[in-house]
Amino acid sequence: MSNMPDLSQVDWAKLITVSFTIVPVVYKYRAALRKVTDVLAEAIGFTALVGGLYIYTRVFPEVHMATAQLRADPSFSLADYVRTLDLLYFGSIGLMVLGGLVSVFGLIGRLEAALRDRFKPPPPSPKRK
Repeated sequence: MSNMPDLSQVDWAKLITVSFTIVPVVYKYRAALRKVTDVLAEAIGFTALVGGLYIYTRVFPEVHMATAQLRADPSFSLADYVRTLDLLYFGSIGLMVLGGLVSVFGLIGRLEAALRDRFKPPPPSPKRK
């Protein structure tokens, strides 16, 4: 039996009609959509940055305590705990980097749009007869 989808059941006329309806709307409002996506990117990036910072502040002291316990008693088995801490520690750093980059790119997008709007040439005046 094949895992290919059965495309004979797709209502192609409806799909084409919806495509011809959506594409002009997206094209017409592309500037507004670009601004919205930039603001969303900033918000999501900032949330990821703060979430990574929160996890980092919770995990960092635990890493030092686990290190101190291993130095005091090397026979003490903390292998699973240390692996989990490493994952959380480096994951939080990765989340902060990702959040910062997404926020910066959202900000750059908004600044680029503002500069484009500022330096856009004025529309030509209509010629009089």
